[in-house]
Formats: sequence, structure tokens, C-alpha cells
Amino acid sequence: MARNSASRDERRAAAARWLVAIAADPAVERSPALCAWLEADPANARALDDARLVWQIAGTVAPELAAPAPRRTWNWPRLLRPAGLALAACALAAVWLDQVRPDLRLRLSADHVSAPGPLRDLALADGSRALLDGGSALDFAADAAGRIATLRQGAAWFDVAKDGRPFTVRLGETEIRALGTRFGVRDCGACVEVTLEEGSVEIAAPGFAPLRLSPGQQLRLLPGQEPRVAGVDAPEALAWREGRYVFYDVSLREVASVLARHGAGAIFFADETLASRPISGSIGLEDAGAELGALSEALGFRIIPLPGGNLLM
Repeated sequence: MARNSASRDERRAAAARWLVAIAADPAVERSPALCAWLEADPANARALDDARLVWQIAGTVAPELAAPAPRRTWNWPRLLRPAGLALAACALAAVWLDQVRPDLRLRLSADHVSAPGPLRDLALADGSRALLDGGSALDFAADAAGRIATLRQGAAWFDVAKDGRPFTVRLGETEIRALGTRFGVRDCGACVEVTLEEGSVEIAAPGFAPLRLSPGQQLRLLPGQEPRVAGVDAPEALAWREGRYVFYDVSLREVASVLARHGAGAIFFADETLASRPISGSIGLEDAGAELGALSEALGFRIIPLPGGNLLM
């Protein structure tokens, strides 16, 4: 296994060198040496295609840095050149960090943040309990008028203490109002999911009348669609509290976002068709990388490692 892994790494490095040579001189693409390398092993051609795709992604993330700088008719003082390079490096690092580790930015601004992977059990100031899924972020504020929890990212389960004040959870423009109840809220990318385990909640969001859930019901709000309320097995729907996620007819992108929050790194898609592919099933959360690999084998997509994450195609 070690020898195969080493040869794969060598192949990727060779593909990167060929791509740099082609960028410097397009005639290299028709050279006998490159043709011989491509014909030597079909995996070499795939490695070169992968390298081209990564190059294109880098160009879309930072086109100004990917393109050659325009020629100047004057010379900058040598003292300014290191500063300019440092600023460019900082800008690129900021873009990269925001894509592959958004939790680092949240750690500077959110009240409570859970690391990618493990759950975090919180005792809120009003006596309520909140359980944060891995890679989640939550703000909490309370005064005489009420209590407000703002889910900034990820998923959370609440066991609300009864003290007479309203308890509201905000996720984007959606508000879930409860008084003495147990329920889960999840940011599933472009949608909001609310699962009621006990008590009663009322959900308000722009574009439709407030909805009230009963125990064992789940609401999913997707852009441009009518609210979907369905009966569910609440413990099963909230199984992430026990280390696994259960999905019913959701997109691969939504599943990937869960795996990313649990340590698989940032996940990008080469095309929308793959990202939108529907999936149902259950995944464990102990080894998110292994689960991503299992999905790759089951669904037939490829995983291309990137700095800080993976590209699926």
C-alpha cells in the first residue's frame, strides 16, 4: 500500500510539473516526451486532467493572482516589493481560510463554537441546555423580555428551561419560538430544518404564515418552495446526537456539508449535477473522511485532494 501511495504522489507531482511547463510554453503539450508519459499509464492522463481542474479552480478563486501582472513603465522601490508580496499572500490566505476553515472566523465572533467533529454540551445562562453538533456556532442573549439563541452555523438541540419568558432560536431570517420544549434546528446549507421532540414550537419566516409543529414533526424550508412538514421518528431524525446522521432524499451537497463539519475538510464540487444528486441513508460521524470515501465508492464519483479539503467530480 505504501508503494502505491508513493507512486500516486509522484504521478501528481509529475502532472504538476508538466502543467507548469505547458503554461510556460504551450508547445510542450505536443512534445514527444509528454506524449510518451501520457501513454505509459492511463493514470498519468487522469492526473494531468486533475491538475488542470485544480489550476482552473485556483484561477476562479483568485484570478488576479493567477494572471500575470501587467508590465509597468516604472520600478517600485525594493522596500515596497516585500510588502506587496506579503499583502498578496495575506489576501490569498484569507480567501483560503474562509473556504476551508470558516470555523476559525466564527471563533472570533460567536459566543459558543464547537470544533469540527465532537459535540459540545452547553448550559445556557437561563438554565436551558443546548447540544451543539460538530463545527457549529451559537450566540445567546437573555433579558427581561425574552431569550434569543442565534444559530450561526451547523446544528443544535435545545432543552428549554421554563421560566415564563419566550425562547426564540434564529437561523438566518427564520425564527423558531418555543416555551418549555425540546427540539433540534439545523442549517442544511440553503435550507432550514426544525425537528420537534417534545412540546410545541411556532416557526416564522418571510413569505409564509407562521407554522406550528407537534411532537414528531419536522419542517424543512427550502428557497422558492413551499414549507415541507412531515412526520418523523424524532430520535432517528436527531441521531446526530448519538454520532450518526440519517438522510432522506437530500442532496449530496447537504451530506457533504455535514461531513465537512465533522473533519472531512472543505468539500467542493466540479459540477452542479453531482452536488444536486439525491441521497438517502445513514452515515457515521466518527471518521468523516472514511465516510466520504465510502460514498465515493457507492455513488461512483472521484475525490481529488486539495489543500485543506477535497474536490468531488
